[in-house]
Amino acid sequence: PNHTRLSCYPLFTLLLRDGRMKRLRRVIYTPTNLNQNLLHRLQNNDTTLIRIIFSCRNLGNTGVTTLMRSLEGNAHLSALDLSSNRIETAGALSIASLLIYQGRSNCCDSDSIMSAITNNPTISSSRGIRTLILGDNNLHDDGVNAIAYALETNQLLESLMLDDNCIGARGLTVLANSLRKNYKLERLHLKHNSFQSLAPLIACLFNKSSLDDVVESNHSLKHIFLDCGYSYESSELEALLKINRLGRMEARRTKVALYLEEDLGRLFEMGMDARLCPEVLGILAQSGSLNGVFGVVKNLPWALFTQCDDGGLDLCDEDCMEVEYL
Repeated sequence: PNHTRLSCYPLFTLLLRDGRMKRLRRVIYTPTNLNQNLLHRLQNNDTTLIRIIFSCRNLGNTGVTTLMRSLEGNAHLSALDLSSNRIETAGALSIASLLIYQGRSNCCDSDSIMSAITNNPTISSSRGIRTLILGDNNLHDDGVNAIAYALETNQLLESLMLDDNCIGARGLTVLANSLRKNYKLERLHLKHNSFQSLAPLIACLFNKSSLDDVVESNHSLKHIFLDCGYSYESSELEALLKINRLGRMEARRTKVALYLEEDLGRLFEMGMDARLCPEVLGILAQSGSLNGVFGVVKNLPWALFTQCDDGGLDLCDEDCMEVEYL
């Protein structure tokens, strides 16, 4: 069963020798300590080690650093639980270094990855940790900043748990800004932390500073687990997460449409004729920069229309419109 946990090495050895264990690679190995044998197996890409639970092992920064070094060349481990291990900023830096290393290796070392897949079809084309559990540690803002920086490079991690880590407003802001450059993480756990506002997360998912910022927002994060008590902000956040669950491309289109609807609403309040909408989109397409409809019309009014002899307004060439640009 997927929930089976093996807490002693002799039992694990017995199961290894049992020919009837057809789903051996799905077993969860929970070691009693950080022994040299385990580190050696991790360094040598043991195919049976897929998920490891190190919760409540009192590893500290030194133990975590040693473990991270042993995982640099590992292509099989996909889930790692390091909760309740007294990990502080120094340990977070080691974890971040591994995430950066795996992210760059996956992008740059494609030849060696394809060679490994050819020799062993069970290896995934995207090697690296997919689920990382860091709950109940002492990361604080500085430790989370290191993890956040790694997320800008690592496009493998899908689930990150940072519950009970004393994350404040500064750490949440840095994490949210880094997530704008990440398109892989889907689940983020942030329960029982110190921040009071969800505004950085909302801005990460839908930054309405400009149309460029809307496009560059995060469209992949689908679930954020938080404490109760953020009534208004959590409902707004949940609405954005539902949009992201539509898929990255559809989420981006939806957010751009919402932004344009709000921006064009301000133009209509100024008395803009609805027939000018295609021209506004045409200017955006020709300019080569998504600066926002309101800003374009405000700064380039002469490009929207020409003065007719009778004093009326004449629309510009409608052939310039390229809706697909958006």
